[in-house]
Amino acid sequence: MDALGIDVGGTFTDFVATVAGQLQTWKVATAHPPLQSILLGLRRLPRGRLTRLVYGTTVATNALLEGKWARTALLTTQGFRDLLEIGRQNRPDLYDLFCERPEPLVSRRWRLEVPERVDAEGRVLIPLDEGAVRKVARKLKGAVEAVAVVFLFSFLNPAHEQRVREILWAEGLTVPITLSCEVLPEFREYERTSTTVLTAALRPVVENHLLELEKTWSEEKVVPRLWIMQSNGGVASPQEAGRKAATLLLSGPAGGVMGARFVAERAGLQNLITLDMGGTSTDVCLIRAGEIPYTSEKLVAGRPVRLPMVDVHTVGAGGGSIAWLDETGWLRVGPQSAGARPGPACYNRGGKDPTVTDAHLCLGRFHPERPIGGLPPLSLRKAQAAVQGLGQKLGLSLETMALGILEVAEAHMEGAIRVISVERGYDPREFVLVAFGGAGPLHAASLARKLEIPKVFVPAQAGVLSALGLVVTDIVHTYVRSVLAPLRDVSVTRINAVLHELKREAEATLREESLGGDRCEFLFSADLRYLGQGFELPVAIPAPPWEEGSIFEITRRFHELHRQRYGFAHLAAEVELVSLRLTAVGNTEKPELPKIPQGREFSKARREERRAFFEGEGWRRTPVYWWPALPAGAEIRGPASVEGPESTALIPPGARAHVDPFGHLFLEV
Repeated sequence: MDALGIDVGGTFTDFVATVAGQLQTWKVATAHPPLQSILLGLRRLPRGRLTRLVYGTTVATNALLEGKWARTALLTTQGFRDLLEIGRQNRPDLYDLFCERPEPLVSRRWRLEVPERVDAEGRVLIPLDEGAVRKVARKLKGAVEAVAVVFLFSFLNPAHEQRVREILWAEGLTVPITLSCEVLPEFREYERTSTTVLTAALRPVVENHLLELEKTWSEEKVVPRLWIMQSNGGVASPQEAGRKAATLLLSGPAGGVMGARFVAERAGLQNLITLDMGGTSTDVCLIRAGEIPYTSEKLVAGRPVRLPMVDVHTVGAGGGSIAWLDETGWLRVGPQSAGARPGPACYNRGGKDPTVTDAHLCLGRFHPERPIGGLPPLSLRKAQAAVQGLGQKLGLSLETMALGILEVAEAHMEGAIRVISVERGYDPREFVLVAFGGAGPLHAASLARKLEIPKVFVPAQAGVLSALGLVVTDIVHTYVRSVLAPLRDVSVTRINAVLHELKREAEATLREESLGGDRCEFLFSADLRYLGQGFELPVAIPAPPWEEGSIFEITRRFHELHRQRYGFAHLAAEVELVSLRLTAVGNTEKPELPKIPQGREFSKARREERRAFFEGEGWRRTPVYWWPALPAGAEIRGPASVEGPESTALIPPGARAHVDPFGHLFLEV
């Protein structure tokens, strides 16, 4: 055996292993604590040699959402202790004077000032008061679990932050100490403070979880090299992931995007809209010409995180999303989720509220005796009772209420797809919808019709695609340095010096992870904007050394990108260089996707025929096919249901599907 990917979701934990170059997949219901479900899944591990284990986790996200971060102190420049609370004064609604912002991760009591000051050129104006730092150290000892250090302009001169850490260590402080010059060495003081504090507060949670994980491997006699999935679409060592805990906030969604691109590229697809629908939420992403989009800043639980992340848009619509009526009597679906326990009403674990999964079951979209993920048989009676109970409040029949639940859930997903496509100048009709996750293939055809997307691609590994994404992803680290000067005033010598410094730092990290030589790739970019703009665009740039003509070429690229993104370019305007970035990639071996064996008969894949309900059609006799038995080239006309061990695909009336040589489904709607 070569590699194993484990993706822990809110409802299911997915496993993908490569065995002698072939894929093995399975999933189990997520337990609490999640390590229990990992142990259960590991016991189904095929025999073989496991050399690489990649883990995608929601531990950082859950800690943030549930308020279970570590007690943290913030040491900052004297006079700036309230920066974290003042923020940017942005409001979710311009006219809502009473909107509530999240409480700061660090209370005012533990936001401590230190006399020191560095100016905007990196020169020391006020030397660090080391006596004050020692006094602070005595106050912190035994009182907090983590420390963040954020000084003004430390991204230009990190000496004071580094000296503070030395003093805290010398004074016997043993908790993790996180410096902003290492987490985010760039300008924008509030975002740098927020990201550093978030990283510090999550570090003990993440590091303790990873220690438990490694202990679990040793107890189960599984001792592979462990890698952790990051929000930037790459993996890192547990040590690096622990030090930069905030990089794990979008670990799961990033794995899904990487898996979708991997299987789609091998099917000859380049322009994709990914639809990853799990038990709790749906994540969508637009991939153009095979290029995964990234963003350098995102709000997570209302808090700004300025780190490179795969640009996914998330809505609270999953299989476990609860349907409910608001105070005005309108039907809502989500964001509350029944999760894995108690789960939807049909799980028979005590859940009473109707969910999206219950609605599908009531409409005959899958068989109650054959749930995915090895769950016990589902209760159709309890699903009907939950959905009908809500329907009675609105005077609706069981079928109409179930359709209404699905319609509202799909409205959320349709809106999310429009955000990443139409609102950004892309026509969704020019893309292929890639549907995956346990529930995504049930909604794909309906969403494609609403958005006029002509083709849907459902991978054979749809139910565990995020875990497959973990196995195929590369090792990725990102580095940044702020420059903040008109581009024409920055010398080529200075740019080359910064880029070489970033590369040396990256090479040192990759060496620690036993990577080097031809397995490494270095991708450089620059954040540019017109002078006076508030936000910048990332532009790909050549590797050093630059020549005198390079700056002219980069300026031209920026104008072109600005025109493409916003429809215009100010060719005479001053272009400002904000930051220089490096993405270091350690390439990993990729598995081969299994092809369907020759000689299968289409008739043997047909399991049964059952009644299913469709809008405008009523109850229809619907053939049911077993996905792993389908032959290559098979044509399936809707209505039909294709059941697999990890997900079910629905082909509605008027649609048709064909099976490619890898077992993927292509739906035409």
